[in-house]
Amino acid sequence: MKSLGLGLLHLTLLIAVVSCGKNNQSGRSGTNWGYNNPYTSGLPPVGNINSPYSYGGMSVNQVMQQNPCLGGFGGMPGFNQPYAGQRLPIQVPLTNFPTVVPPGDIYVGVTSYGDVAVLAGQAVGQPPLFVGYMCPRSFSPSGQGQLMGIKIGSYSNCLFKPMTAATVVFPGGGSAEFRWLDGGSSMRQKFTFCR
Repeated sequence: MKSLGLGLLHLTLLIAVVSCGKNNQSGRSGTNWGYNNPYTSGLPPVGNINSPYSYGGMSVNQVMQQNPCLGGFGGMPGFNQPYAGQRLPIQVPLTNFPTVVPPGDIYVGVTSYGDVAVLAGQAVGQPPLFVGYMCPRSFSPSGQGQLMGIKIGSYSNCLFKPMTAATVVFPGGGSAEFRWLDGGSSMRQKFTFCR
């Protein structure tokens, strides 16, 4: 009887390993997406932003309030520091994203500088949308930006589903590295909606 149970365990593990074969692309992170430079026509439309996204009754606006933009990272001249609610939106449809994101589902990530990002499921047949609420920065007024390395998770100690990694590369260099909310806010504090 013991050997039958052990045999079933080995068979289950073998099936699990074989099902994650070389053609499985669910964890693929090699896809890059470009986005237009928001600074091409002078100063961007920076202002207080209201995010339309929420999950479980909690708005992404509350994430932005608790993760304010900080100065001292090459911010735009002429803006008061800290920048508080002033943000620049970047939207990138993620065509060929390797994971299904159901309509209405959102994943949220932050940077230590105060940026907030949302990966939102759109209508059926539409690719998920990456929305970055970026703190103002100085970077090249020409060229195209890149979005890469987006990874999402299924478990978090916070109310929102986690965007565990993403990199926004700015035109002319520099980047924003997103992580999940469990690591705390730009103020080095735990978010109030996290356990």
